[in-house]
Amino acid sequence: MPTDVNPAFAEELRRLRNLRGLSYRQLAERASCAKTQVNDLETGRRQPTVTMARALDDALDAQGRLAKFVEDAAGPAIPAAAIKLAPAGRAEPMGDQDVRQLHETVQHLVKLDTMHGSEGLHLTAVHAFRAAHRRMSTVGARPGLGADLRAAIAEVGEVAAWLSYDSEHQDVSRQVATEAALVAEVAGDVSMHRFLFSHLSMQATYLGRGAEGLDLAERVIGEDPKSRRVVGMMRVRRARAFGQLGDSTEALAELRRARGDLAGGVGPDDPGWTWWLHEAELAVHEARIKSAAGDGRGAVAASERSVLNLPSGQGRDQALYRAWLISDLVDVRAWREADEVAEELVERAPVVGSARVPRILKAAARRGGRSGAPSWLTDALWEAARVSDPAA
Repeated sequence: MPTDVNPAFAEELRRLRNLRGLSYRQLAERASCAKTQVNDLETGRRQPTVTMARALDDALDAQGRLAKFVEDAAGPAIPAAAIKLAPAGRAEPMGDQDVRQLHETVQHLVKLDTMHGSEGLHLTAVHAFRAAHRRMSTVGARPGLGADLRAAIAEVGEVAAWLSYDSEHQDVSRQVATEAALVAEVAGDVSMHRFLFSHLSMQATYLGRGAEGLDLAERVIGEDPKSRRVVGMMRVRRARAFGQLGDSTEALAELRRARGDLAGGVGPDDPGWTWWLHEAELAVHEARIKSAAGDGRGAVAASERSVLNLPSGQGRDQALYRAWLISDLVDVRAWREADEVAEELVERAPVVGSARVPRILKAAARRGGRSGAPSWLTDALWEAARVSDPAA
């Protein structure tokens, strides 16, 4: 959460940015944030978090001057032991300890994401990835450890890309995923490279670039992976891309093929990261394809199935899947049912942690208003969006 800080923060940020000769956009790219965030911080419309201040310090080579304005008031953004990277000034090559610390960083990031959500945390993750990548490029690795180190760095990048995606920082997510995929490729980590291509395909379709999403998925399938679940995942990506491109028939057919590939659980040839592909997840994708094709009732049925079949341990998805169900119910003017699901979602708001949930709810509220939804429903949807917003 933002905290009250010395108003000199904005003045110092402006001074440092001008001193480095950077535009708002250039600084935002270096700090992995939005251009509007930099502008709002300089004009005092937004108070910085400790994590944001540290990212700006790193981008401006400011030796921690910006973070000092907020650290005393807010405390560390995350526990000091949570993100473990070797000291930047150490000149010797990276070694076994660095590999261990990178794996610990991934574990801490995932734990913090589960507890608190991705908003803000994505900055820490992106910083961890780029700091490690920069150091590897500068001092290298001890003999025989180059591949292991690059693979560990790529994994941090994958987590950073996901956190940026989930918190709706899409440009950052795309850039980090692309960088991490190159690191994984150099490391010879085929599994992580495919995982990052899956991410990029998913994100391309999410951003309305169906042809790009289709091409990325087909490139992995063309490699003829030994893992059927990897093929199934890429078929899911292809299905969503076909749906986004307006071919719902082929999209649903590809989704049926994906179900066959994913049957039977995770086997010895399947990467661990394919665990989350289950019937509830497939039902969500089916609902989104049918919704895009104008089959509102079919979308509602699939969304209901996704909520019913979702494992209870996936707290964030419990909220996300309900948000999509509300959206589908609004589209078929099932006002009472949408209100009931909104009440369920509000009860789960403390474990949402995803910027996608309020975005879906706000869009549903706007569509409902245009479709003649009663005011008590649109009010309920706006309230559900407010309480589920991790940035609020």
